[in-house]
Amino acid sequence: MRKRSELFFSLLLLPVDFAAILSAFIAAYAIRVKIEARPVAYPLGIEFFLQVFLLVIPIWILIFALTGLYNQSSLRSRFQELGKVFVGVSGGVMFMIVLDFVSRSPIFPSKAVPIYAYGIALATVFLGRVVIRAIQRSLFRAGIGVYQTVIVGSGPLAQRLVESLEPSRQTGFKVIGVLDSAKGAAQRMRPLRVDYSLTNLKNRLKNHHIDEIIQADSQLSPDEVFEVVQFAARNHIRYRFVPNQFGIFATNAEVGTLAGMPMVAMKPTPLDGWGRIVKRGFDVISSTLGLIVLSPLLLLIALAIKLTDPGPIFFKHRRLSREGKAMYVYKFRTMRQKYSTGKFKGKSPVEVFEMIGRDDLIEEFMREQKVKRDPRVSRFGGFLRNTSLDELPQLFNILQGSISLVGPRPIVQDELARYGKDRSTLLALKPGLTGLWQVSGRNDIGYDERVKLDMYYIENWSLWLDIKIILRTLAIVVTGKGAY
Repeated sequence: MRKRSELFFSLLLLPVDFAAILSAFIAAYAIRVKIEARPVAYPLGIEFFLQVFLLVIPIWILIFALTGLYNQSSLRSRFQELGKVFVGVSGGVMFMIVLDFVSRSPIFPSKAVPIYAYGIALATVFLGRVVIRAIQRSLFRAGIGVYQTVIVGSGPLAQRLVESLEPSRQTGFKVIGVLDSAKGAAQRMRPLRVDYSLTNLKNRLKNHHIDEIIQADSQLSPDEVFEVVQFAARNHIRYRFVPNQFGIFATNAEVGTLAGMPMVAMKPTPLDGWGRIVKRGFDVISSTLGLIVLSPLLLLIALAIKLTDPGPIFFKHRRLSREGKAMYVYKFRTMRQKYSTGKFKGKSPVEVFEMIGRDDLIEEFMREQKVKRDPRVSRFGGFLRNTSLDELPQLFNILQGSISLVGPRPIVQDELARYGKDRSTLLALKPGLTGLWQVSGRNDIGYDERVKLDMYYIENWSLWLDIKIILRTLAIVVTGKGAY
């Protein structure tokens, strides 16, 4: 899992590049129009020039992204960085030249402007990246954003990795341990400590947070390698390997290089890295707009709850968020207030059903974690549930960041066992206000099928999938299909 500091620097490159490109074209305009004495072919004002480029620069950012300029790598050399900047800036300038050619009105006051801007943009974009990398490396020296790394292996590749990753103040990787069962591993990997089994490694580093495991040329058996992979998945640790390790591959694998060696990174979900940023931005925008547009409806529902069954307006329930962190999900209260006070206060649903003589509902609740005709629900609460309006306060949860607009179901601790070996995958993502299981039959499908749909969503996430789920959710809210 990528560190927040790494995602922050990747995101910081966007405004830095924007400013670098814009300043390059402003400088090119000033040189050709203001400084040079020669007349221009098209006397365009700076205001028009800026308007055009403020609209076009996002295309440049997209070209940069396709070039790989936002794939964060502290190990990338300045020469490699300059090569990617050259490709990205060249693509952006070519796009501007083509746009000027097909446009009915000229966008450059002179043909010299894009030529000047090309040279200046190469310098400003590269300089911006040099500054960002310098800031990042200064934080590495302070121990901020450094990946605590375990190397699996002790052969030539592993030794080369250790040499390339040190010192951590330059690369952002600090090797805190080595795992290998090969004879002589301790001598080859000095001064690093070598553990000969995963159990020993875990016991020795139990007070350390491991961020990354990198497997090179080890003598671990296939079963031992699989154990390492499972350990990484359960603890949300990023696992990479030099691709000669027993043919292990994953659907969310990312192929690249590290320290000059080909390497495969197995990502827990497609939401690692930029996918996580895109989804969070989508959540913030959607929840903010939703709260603004729906605020009159929220007030009306709150008033109706007070009038029909006086008591608290909201109900909060303890659920699990990303990485198993506890959080509270907010809903409009749909149950009668009497089932939250007096003799019923603090009682579990099963205990309440026993107390009111509805033993027939216990088996259904234990199987599905809810019942279709819950006697504890008020008449207005039933309407809120049927229309899913009781879920609207979770827009505040989304804005806060504890849940997402779309995601797996927010479950309680006791439900985690139902996910079996997939529990670590489930906790790799934030839960959602709506999700794939809600739009695939909602409460008409069984619990085990909901688990499978949650797993499918996590492993196949895309922004387009989120949009489709949201559209289908709106259709279900209108029709009430699958609700109770």
